[in-house]
Order: sequence, then structure tokens, then C-alpha cells
Amino acid sequence: MELLDYVIIALFGSLGAFISGFLGVGGGIVYIPVLDYFLQKSGMHNDMLVKGILANSLFTIIFSGSVSSYNQYKVGNFFPKQILQTALPGMVTAFIITYLIKTGTWYSKTTFNYVFASMLFIIVFRMFATKAKNYEGQPESPAWHYQVTGFFAGIVTAFSGLGGGVIMTPSFTDIMKQNIKKASSISNGVIPLFAIVLGIYNLSDKPAQYISDYQIGYIVLPVVLPLIISTFIFAPIGVRVSQKTSQQVIRMVFATFASLVFIKLIYEIFFK
Repeated sequence: MELLDYVIIALFGSLGAFISGFLGVGGGIVYIPVLDYFLQKSGMHNDMLVKGILANSLFTIIFSGSVSSYNQYKVGNFFPKQILQTALPGMVTAFIITYLIKTGTWYSKTTFNYVFASMLFIIVFRMFATKAKNYEGQPESPAWHYQVTGFFAGIVTAFSGLGGGVIMTPSFTDIMKQNIKKASSISNGVIPLFAIVLGIYNLSDKPAQYISDYQIGYIVLPVVLPLIISTFIFAPIGVRVSQKTSQQVIRMVFATFASLVFIKLIYEIFFK
């Protein structure tokens, strides 16, 4: 890759990091299109490409999610009990699905695109179709609500590389009636726990194809490092801005951004 490529990756990484802190979704919604393009440009193709996108997106999310969660803690918006209740079942399901993807060729790039597009469509529909409500003072949801959410978020994480925030945040707000700022904080805390488990697995695994001298397992360092570096600057900014922003604005930003990525993906599926 050329110098300009690294600059572009870093710019998109900055956006992904900000989105991670602002929305509590880990940044994968930005990282995946970027990784798709640059991993292909570096020579990764076919079913290996899907595995590479998922692995490198989730590895980057370890850092964006951790930085965002730490900054939620600093501003006093941190919920460790709910984070663990959600994370533990999801870590198991995420690992199982990732293992099944890695050991076969059934999860193709076309299938991945349809899964990714379906996730985005659900997000966009729910965010635009429902109005933000102030759930301050609502009773705490029982533990099993968080556990069930985590169970399915782990599956979504493994299939989509999005970190699970796209499922957790809407579930916490629209189903469990939690304030969106609390929901984002819990999601930010859960996401790196999912990603750490899968990151260790992806670093230690041996892929069928190596595209760089600086590749560890499925992790291509020249591609992910510019994304990771950006997280330490822009994820904290996203958290601070989120704390000063109304729930309705956060929802609209979430839905609008997801819509843009959805449109881009639909174009690639049907017109390329």
C-alpha cells in the first residue's frame, strides 16, 4: 500500500472511533467497508476475505470499544454488572460461530453481504420507525434480559463483525426501556469483551493465505494499525459529545449513518 492509503485508513478510523464513542456500536459499521476495500487491494480474496474482514474488524474494535468504555467510566456513565451479564453468554456464542466460520467455506462474501445488509436494514427501520423516549427512572431490567440480549449479540458479532452494538443498543432502548446513554455505555463495555476473545483466537489461528510480512494469524497489521491509533484520539471525543447530545439526535445520527452504509452495500450487491 502507498502513503495515501494509510492516510485514508486513518481518516476513516477516526470516524469509526468517534462513532464508537458517540453511539456505543464499536465502530465496525465504518471499519468493515474500509477493511473490505483495503484487504482486497492487498490481495485477500474469496472466502478468506470474509474471514479477514471479520477478524480485523473485531480486532480493531477491541481498542475502540475499550477506549470508549473507559471514557464512559470517567464521566460516571458505567454499569459493570449489566456489562458482565450481557457479555458472558455472548462471548460463548461469538466464539462458537467464529469457529464454525473458520473451519468451513460455507460463509461466502455474498452471504456476508446479505447478512450485513439485513442487520443495517433492521437498525434503520427501528430507529426511524420509533421515537426516542426518556426512560429515566425506569426499573432495572432483570438479569436474564441482558443475558438473552448478549446471547444473540454474540451471534451477530461473529456473523457481521459489527461488535454486537447494532443489536444491543436498540434492544436495551426499545425492548428493555433503558435510557439510550445507559444503553450505549453498556454496549461499549460489552463489545471489547466479545472482541478480545475472538481477537486472541484470530491472532493464534493459521490462515490459508498470508498477504503481508506483518500479518499475525488473520490480523493484517499495516491495515489495522492506522485504525487502532485513531481510536485513542477520537473515541473519547465521541463519548464527550454523546453526553451533551439529546437522545433523539443520537438516534437520528445512528439511523442516518447506517442508512448510508446500507445504500452503499445494496449498490455493491446488485450493481457491481
